[in-house]
Amino acid sequence: MTRTTAVVGGGVIGAAVAWHLARRGHDVVVFDQRRGGVAATAQSGGLLRLHHTADCDIALAARALPTFQRFGELVGGDCGYRPTGFALLVGPEHGEALRHNVDKVRAAGGKAEVVEPGALAARYPGLRLDGVAAAAYEPDGGYADPAATARLLLDAARAEGARVLDDVPVEHLLVRDDRVVGVRCSIGDVDVDAVVLAAGVWSAGLAEEVGVDLGISPRWIAIALAHAEADVPACIDDTTGNYFRPNGGQGVFFGVDLDPEDEPVGTYFPVRPELVTAARDGLWRRVPALADGPTVSTRVGVDGYTPDRHPVIGPVGPAGLYAATGLSGGGFKLAPAVGELVAHEVDTGEEHEELVPYRPGRFAAGEPIVGEHGYRWM
Repeated sequence: MTRTTAVVGGGVIGAAVAWHLARRGHDVVVFDQRRGGVAATAQSGGLLRLHHTADCDIALAARALPTFQRFGELVGGDCGYRPTGFALLVGPEHGEALRHNVDKVRAAGGKAEVVEPGALAARYPGLRLDGVAAAAYEPDGGYADPAATARLLLDAARAEGARVLDDVPVEHLLVRDDRVVGVRCSIGDVDVDAVVLAAGVWSAGLAEEVGVDLGISPRWIAIALAHAEADVPACIDDTTGNYFRPNGGQGVFFGVDLDPEDEPVGTYFPVRPELVTAARDGLWRRVPALADGPTVSTRVGVDGYTPDRHPVIGPVGPAGLYAATGLSGGGFKLAPAVGELVAHEVDTGEEHEELVPYRPGRFAAGEPIVGEHGYRWM
């Protein structure tokens, strides 16, 4: 008997879940909410890396990377994967932690090494590494295009029979006898056997209506593109708390910290020019080309963050309800693995060990995910 599964959210997580469920024979209905262009996928920097401070994140990233590397073969189309290399820069107080985490990446099957700043600067002449004590380097790291990845995953899900309802937000979950039996949306009620909440911060309100607290709160994120040519890798700079990456010879993307005191205006959060300038000032000493290249665009969106900044993944509340949300700014690089493993659990009802650390009940149990060897900002 074919099961009908609703996937709420058409970003990269929902798209990956939908594709894998459709491949397993589910009748999949995707509610692609298109929340005013401010959902997390459209605003992601798109960095791809295995380096994390928690073992569970490393395992998921290692499982996900091969899909980006073989995207055309496995999914179809060009997801924009560019193996520019990835570097994590740390100060002298975190050199030992860096080495531990590089060892963990290697143990997970990834290619990684600790490199001296001089060697990294020689490889990437667009970098200036004053104040950097060491760097973790992954040659297969880099970036991909989040919006293209989500779109192609949805196309692949459609090819497997999934129905994608564009611009149709879910308004309510329908529950009977402590089981999810459908969703109410702008085109009416849709009967389903299961619901996967993959709508980022918007998952929280739907869950709350059926008595589930996912522990997710909104956080606005922004990225800017500077017209600057620089030979740099995709990079997280733990000495400044920011990141940057090249954009295929068309400038450099970098993160912008928003002022939490500012108030959103409808579905938009103001990116004041002085915030962009502050971000550039913090990075141009690392990437000198940013000092002169004008900023040509900014993007702003909202993501759902959990207290420990790790996803909530697993069954919640009424039978048939499953959460795959709260990716806390790091969902893109994990999406293929999350989609695969969520589909496995939803389809079979069997627990997969790689998802166990992410269960929604960990906060009530006082068991948040904490990396053993952390950094200043990670």
